Amino acid sequence: MKVFKITEELKKYRKHFYKLFYSLALVLPGCSSDGDLSVNILNDKWVSNTTPKSEVWFQNWGDYQRLLMVINSDTMDIVPGPYVTEKEGKPYLKPIPYRKVEKQQLKGNIYWNEPPKWDDGHMNSARWIVDRSNPKISLPRTYNIELAMADGSLKLEVFEDQEPYLQLDLRPIKSY
Repeated sequence: MKVFKITEELKKYRKHFYKLFYSLALVLPGCSSDGDLSVNILNDKWVSNTTPKSEVWFQNWGDYQRLLMVINSDTMDIVPGPYVTEKEGKPYLKPIPYRKVEKQQLKGNIYWNEPPKWDDGHMNSARWIVDRSNPKISLPRTYNIELAMADGSLKLEVFEDQEPYLQLDLRPIKSY
């Protein structure tokens, strides 16, 4: 009977143990041996304050980091043709006008030139090798990026062959 009571006690705390275990499993990989968490200080998702409207996602996979950039490149108005007919009693079959946003998605690994520091005004530079894109482009493509924090916002500049490709002023998003 004593053994039965102990296992019931353990079952009661099992849920708490799993929560603690998973929390530690998420936190510990971000810690390096010298205690440097500089890469993990950045938020996961950022959105642009300026045009073109963009989303930037930093994905930390432990021993490497990826960057996903979604750029709203163009907006089109889609209007149904002038000869579209409407069936009686079925107005839902008639197409309605809408706006379609065309997006360009670029995703690839980031290789920092030196470990990043996120003090205000400090410029961090890296190589970004894009290995996925939508719509399709010739891959892989290599870009140079420069990032700097300024008053809680992130300044991002992307260069392709030493020519400016994109400049963004980004603000963090806490939830998505």
